Amino acid sequence: MGMLNAPAEAGLWGTTCARRSLDEAYRNPQAVALVKAAVHGDVETVTRLAAAAPGLVNTLEDGAVPPLLWAICADNVEGFEALLKAGADPNLGGNGHGPGDGKGHGRMEDGTLIREGWSAMLLAAGSGNPEFLRLALRYGGDVNAAKGKRVEPNQPLLQAAYHGLFDNVKTLIAAGADINARDIEYSTPEYAMAIRGRFDIAVWLLQQGYHYDLQRLALVAEIRQVPLNSPLQRSKEQLINMLRAQGLVFPRRPLNLRALKERDIPPEAVEDLIMGRKLVWQFPLKSEPPR
Repeated sequence: MGMLNAPAEAGLWGTTCARRSLDEAYRNPQAVALVKAAVHGDVETVTRLAAAAPGLVNTLEDGAVPPLLWAICADNVEGFEALLKAGADPNLGGNGHGPGDGKGHGRMEDGTLIREGWSAMLLAAGSGNPEFLRLALRYGGDVNAAKGKRVEPNQPLLQAAYHGLFDNVKTLIAAGADINARDIEYSTPEYAMAIRGRFDIAVWLLQQGYHYDLQRLALVAEIRQVPLNSPLQRSKEQLINMLRAQGLVFPRRPLNLRALKERDIPPEAVEDLIMGRKLVWQFPLKSEPPR
């Protein structure tokens, strides 16, 4: 069995997080006892252990993740909040990384995929359980903190958009996240469209004032295909028309522009090409006999 398939069955042997089992979480036995209590929602034990050893809730060891991430991997909100109340820092990142358990994270139906340097705030932003994000924010989570070394989205808002988590996107914007956040790959609406086809998120962001590089946004919108006659297709067409209202001209996809020169495309069919209702290969080359 491949490692990326392990999280779905990890519950048979206990919680895993960033490639480690609970018993392997830390070298410090007190820290192991703490995260075991947290993943089982044992608030009393978390509180007692944290009070007896100041700093335990923010344990950092080489190759490990902070205790808060264990509670997310276990999908245990009670344990997560107990750690926060005891002083755990939602912005603290460790250098542990890899797959583990969790709810709807890492582009898997269940499971987490943690990158080096990630904090609980970043992991919570991409969690399918929105309560983790709400709690992380309540206890000081930084909505714009970039964590991790990889190109993959390393800001909370980008992470939420990457996984198509509309509620998390709205929560972060309401908490003050930069709506024009971006990394070297994509902006927030571009991640939402490119990875999950979530044109509805992109439409909402534009309505809320997103304005960074609308030319690139328009290009991604034209390129990304979604199922025809679906709500996402309707959102795609809505987005393109909203961009037109702001002065953007279509078509702008190079493949479509070239097709207009090389293929026999009736003027009334250009809109279908722009919206993705038809593809270029469905039109004959100008040198070919009519189909």
